Amino acid sequence: MLKTIVLRRFAQLIWAIAVSVGLSATLSAQPVKISGSMVTGGDVVKSAFSADGLYAVFIADKDTDGKDELYRVRISTGVVTKLSGALVTGGRVISFQISPDSSRVVFYGDKDTFNVFELYSTPIASSAPIKISGTIVAGGTVNSYKISPDSARVVFTAEQDTDDVLELYSTPIASSAPIKLSGTLVVDGDVGASDDDFKISPDSTRVVFRADKDTEGTAELYSTPIASSAPIKISGTLVSGGNVGLGGLQISGDSTRVVFLADKDTVGVLELYSTPISSSAPIKISGALVAGGAVRAFKISPDSARVVFTADKDTDAIVELYSTPIASSVPIKISGTMVAGGNVAFGSTDFQISPDSVAVVFRADKDTDGVSELYSTPISSSAAIKISGPLVAGGIVSSFLISPDSDTVVFRADKDTDNVNELYSTPIASSASVKISGALVANGSVLNGYQISADSSRVMFIADKDTDNVNELYRVQIGGTALALDFDADDQVLMATDVLMLTRYLRGVRGSALVADATGVNATLTTSFAIEARIRDALAVARP
Repeated sequence: MLKTIVLRRFAQLIWAIAVSVGLSATLSAQPVKISGSMVTGGDVVKSAFSADGLYAVFIADKDTDGKDELYRVRISTGVVTKLSGALVTGGRVISFQISPDSSRVVFYGDKDTFNVFELYSTPIASSAPIKISGTIVAGGTVNSYKISPDSARVVFTAEQDTDDVLELYSTPIASSAPIKLSGTLVVDGDVGASDDDFKISPDSTRVVFRADKDTEGTAELYSTPIASSAPIKISGTLVSGGNVGLGGLQISGDSTRVVFLADKDTVGVLELYSTPISSSAPIKISGALVAGGAVRAFKISPDSARVVFTADKDTDAIVELYSTPIASSVPIKISGTMVAGGNVAFGSTDFQISPDSVAVVFRADKDTDGVSELYSTPISSSAAIKISGPLVAGGIVSSFLISPDSDTVVFRADKDTDNVNELYSTPIASSASVKISGALVANGSVLNGYQISADSSRVMFIADKDTDNVNELYRVQIGGTALALDFDADDQVLMATDVLMLTRYLRGVRGSALVADATGVNATLTTSFAIEARIRDALAVARP
């Protein structure tokens, strides 16, 4: 008992010393590679976390160079399993989605017939893929797909029944029983080909889609039940030559309203409208636009109360950020004053609303023309602050994500070295960014497509971090510095594991005795070789 008490007190002392010399404040948590070994020439190309945080799923030519297949890795063990099964010669997996309940993965590829792209579903925990898109007409192909929020169905567009005629279908997620949702189309009519041309309501009851269903060449908006074909037009009357805009469709979180872009009143002038999801009563919510102005992109707040949009609303060719109630036209500018020539970036990913609907984060060359930086503002007032911190000459912020808990923003930027894109984390309402991608090999870079876990604890990213031009998959703690003493890489710093091993190391213990009964249940580093290296790195930084 006395020995245990003495060891505990010594560990507490070591912990205090570590904190006092800056270990916990000056070190970055080290990214952990989770994609396993790669064949020569292999790369990870796409990845995603499961919502339950247990798995990462990724596409890579991991086993055969040039052959993209589907894999999943269990985060706690690092065990990688191939999910896509055998592929036809020349076949590859193109994309995938994980069901919201984390039970299945739906993927798209030419698995059975070369160059015929179909839809498959497999359990996330094992490889048992089945085709769910049904029989496709000769020359036809599946185009795009989405999983319903309740994880029960998959909605997809395909040239299923007639070659070169894109229609809308729905099938159960674990079986092949597709039904057509889009009804009869006018001759030469099609459902929109973009991923943004159809959306499933958050309550999983309806699908809203864009199609030239009634008049060839005139794109309008329709709503139908998810499991039956009863489409109704909801976009109202369009001016002659008008269309519902490409990518201009979103459904509110409460599933009651649809917001869309259209040149509904004036040909060539895209404005913003809101209508009930199952009836046609659209109202314009973007307000008056300056001559030559147009709405560029928009998002609905998660609480369904407001719509945030970019537009050159007040000055032609100067794009700014606005917020309005979802069912009325009372827009206010929230991006603040812009430097001469400055604009808010207006791509669909260039501004985001926090999940708690309180803040909007956006990219803009707001302070220096041509220098894209990151800002945060309240959703219903103009009080924008810069959160990306200073950038090296020539540097810009290129992309960002808000954590699900609305506390943190992760962004990609060549912030420290021009043309070297790294990953950073900052609080949503202040500028205190830390680098979280760790050291990169010469010419290495973090790619776009990084993700934050559902519990807001981890970031997963693809980078040629260890070997130039070899893109691999990594995970890291979102706060960067918070877990600098996480020696066993389980995303926790515990007295009984990490501090115990540090204590043993400082007492001269090495090898198996260092790690004996001292690694966490979910540790992804367990060998003395790996843990000694991490402790050496930590001490080297703490003692410059």
